[in-house]
Amino acid sequence: MSETKAPPAGMRAVTQKSTLPIYAIGAVWLIWALLFPLYSLTQFALCAVVSLAAYFILSKVIPDSVVYEKIPVPVTGYDSADALLKAGDTHLESIAALSAKIDNAQVRAKVDKLGGTCQRIFDYVRQNPKSADDLRKFMNYYLPTLEKLVKTYELMEEQGVEGENITASKERITQMLDTMDVAFEKQLDALFGDTALDIDTDITVMEGMMAQEGLTDAGKMPTVEPIQPLQEETFQAGDIKLEL
Repeated sequence: MSETKAPPAGMRAVTQKSTLPIYAIGAVWLIWALLFPLYSLTQFALCAVVSLAAYFILSKVIPDSVVYEKIPVPVTGYDSADALLKAGDTHLESIAALSAKIDNAQVRAKVDKLGGTCQRIFDYVRQNPKSADDLRKFMNYYLPTLEKLVKTYELMEEQGVEGENITASKERITQMLDTMDVAFEKQLDALFGDTALDIDTDITVMEGMMAQEGLTDAGKMPTVEPIQPLQEETFQAGDIKLEL
């Protein structure tokens, strides 16, 4: 069984059925009409059975094909969100194209994972357009820097030389990708801060209402810890720093 690959950033996988089984039905009827009298009820029934058998057999034998199509960017009605999503898709397409050229599988996997995290950040913005205002630094610095690092790594790898400067730079970029992975996941988690606070409030209110109506044993109610706001953190790889 072939390994299922994740679609490139900004793309989605679409499964397509083969058209050959349908063409096979037409071919069976055409050949049958040339060889046998289709005006006979028996021959007509036999032809129908054979054509259906050909269709089902080929449907099982011929595998479905998978194609990738661009995920449409919906208009959110929030200008800053729409601009962010458009720019974000452009960056992710460039990063995915550069990643595909990298020979080092480990580095390529790190870049693809970062691209997946970015995509989840943008998915959140699509559902919550006003959150785009919290991503200025992410869009203006972090994402372009990721694209620049990936482009530089691909360029250095393309040289086919493991000199001192190239090797050291590639190692620093690899370390920075790990640092950015942590930072980007923190950024995604921070976006869910308001959602978590809303859920915390809903749970607290429901607990109080259920206790007042005697529907629960207040003494045995599990305690839900309040959500703490995300604190600013600094991540560092070598002499490169990221602040969230």
